[in-house]
Amino acid sequence: MKVIKSGFYVAALAAISQSVMAAPFSYEARSLGMGNIGVATADIATAPFANPAMLSFQKAEDDFSLLLGVGGFFSDSDGVIDNIDQFQIANDQYDAAILATDPVAAAAAASEMLLIAGDLNGKVIAPELSAAVAIGFSGETYSMAISARSDAIIAGWANLDTTDVSTITDPALNTLNIFGVNTTEVGFSIARSFKFMDRKVSIGLTPKVVSVEAIDYSESISTVNTGLNDLVDNGIQDLGDFTTLDIGLVMAVTDNIQVGLSAKNLITEDISYGIETLSFNTELKVGVAYSGDILTIGTDLDLIENDPVISRGIKRQNLSLGLELDVFDFVQLRLGMIKNIAGGISSADKEAIKTAGVGLWLGFNLDVAVMVGAGDSLGAFVQTGFKF
Repeated sequence: MKVIKSGFYVAALAAISQSVMAAPFSYEARSLGMGNIGVATADIATAPFANPAMLSFQKAEDDFSLLLGVGGFFSDSDGVIDNIDQFQIANDQYDAAILATDPVAAAAAASEMLLIAGDLNGKVIAPELSAAVAIGFSGETYSMAISARSDAIIAGWANLDTTDVSTITDPALNTLNIFGVNTTEVGFSIARSFKFMDRKVSIGLTPKVVSVEAIDYSESISTVNTGLNDLVDNGIQDLGDFTTLDIGLVMAVTDNIQVGLSAKNLITEDISYGIETLSFNTELKVGVAYSGDILTIGTDLDLIENDPVISRGIKRQNLSLGLELDVFDFVQLRLGMIKNIAGGISSADKEAIKTAGVGLWLGFNLDVAVMVGAGDSLGAFVQTGFKF
């Protein structure tokens, strides 16, 4: 396998893990709008991603659901894009001065490139992209779903040679390096409900296959706008796949209060790439929710501190709170918060992420969620589908 330059590799991996921490697109738009809760609040369309037991723990009379969604998260708190634009403008001015045999203008442009490079060098940009699809069927005792999702988490890292004018004007020595991890999982969920001590209980499981790809690409800063067209063809490497299992449990406490428990990736997996190991560990989460006719309130908690997929990243133990107000079965208004309560992390990493969302019935379902994190971190998820 390809070995990446260690300096960039370590920094990029850390940035990727920070992006994972900041942008928890483990579910979809409805859950994200409610602070990414779902263990005890997921509906038939979203249960495969949150807690498979919720498939057969529904108050609604829906027997079928289809969900199609896409989301993205973008963090550029360092101002990388602005710096790249400034560098390219100065580079164009340098090239024009050379063609015009104007050494004074060329020197001024090169000096400007050195100044911008000093500010740009080492900065990180961290986008994330997600897509999800699920088809669910609900029966009186058994329910099932087929689901798939893909999550790409990327870090872009500027690496410029500021030794002198000759190095800063050499396109080959001044690059934007891109490294990331893309996971695609396909699962089949089945759930069954029954009575225990006169209370409704549901159990569910999701066997799934997870494919892992590494995104590894480098392009000159001066041509990065056009050079990224080659990313898909030349920058993605298959790291293989593995099989794992999610399980879930939900139990009614009262007619309107339920408690849920989910365990994801019960079969763990480590995948080596270069000098790093990608670890897919088991995650345990508990949820409690009140579900009324017009108001749903819930909270989810990671029961253990979760190590990041990348070893040098930020561990997390999320506490999530959310609510949904259903207005005439036509509009659903959602608010939420996500806070990392893991020990030994910085105060900045503990800063709460705020989320909001809205759901509309337009003859089909349309759900939109947005999230705001630290600095310039922004995210959104949009999905559509049907339930009947």
